Amino acid sequence: MRLWKAIALVNLALGVGLLMGYLWWGREAARTRQETTVTIQAGAAPGEERQWIVRGVVRSVVPEINVLVLTHEDIPGFMPSMTMGFRAANPRLYNGLQAGDVIRFTLKGVPPNVTIVAITREGKS
Repeated sequence: MRLWKAIALVNLALGVGLLMGYLWWGREAARTRQETTVTIQAGAAPGEERQWIVRGVVRSVVPEINVLVLTHEDIPGFMPSMTMGFRAANPRLYNGLQAGDVIRFTLKGVPPNVTIVAITREGKS
């Protein structure tokens, strides 16, 4: 095979790859825009204080910074289920809690700045 044919084939492959990537990116951008619009419409008005009651499992308690690390279920209109840390409004809320405790907790605040204002222990996981 001649060198110029190999170079032409490589350039053609790169061109097709770039075109496919551009088309895929456009579809992803449109999907992301649509998901963002749906999420914004499902949520409260910006700056409005909200409250959620959520079930979760304690992963750790970090009293030095007043944070509970929890694996929680979906928080409708705010975030999907995940493991993350939440600040407690009062350090007495997490007294006696240990890793593995199943809890029901109340989040309150203006997203994304929310704090735990109440905790009820449901048992061990």
